[in-house]
Amino acid sequence: MMSRADRTVLSEWWWTVDRLLLGTLFTLIIIGIVLCLAASPPVAARLGIADPFHFVNRQVLFLIPAIAVMLFTSFLSPRTIRRVCIVVFLVCLVLLFATLVIGPEVKG
Repeated sequence: MMSRADRTVLSEWWWTVDRLLLGTLFTLIIIGIVLCLAASPPVAARLGIADPFHFVNRQVLFLIPAIAVMLFTSFLSPRTIRRVCIVVFLVCLVLLFATLVIGPEVKG
């Protein structure tokens, strides 16, 4: 167990992170994987996919980097997060307007 007197990076993170929200998030992740385990075989059979757990594998494949990014950003300071958010927002705006020029016209 980590004490409050411990000043390592992991200990500082543990005492500042919202543990209830973190636990709830991981509970939702586990529920989502269980639901994918239940729903994936019939859908894969209907679509003619050989692997019955194709959709579970894809879900977990995308889940691993998402959890890594979430944990990485939880270690950042609020000031750093604000700075990164501004840059990400500006990049997203540029990409959004780029779709008007670059993107193909579909049914319109």
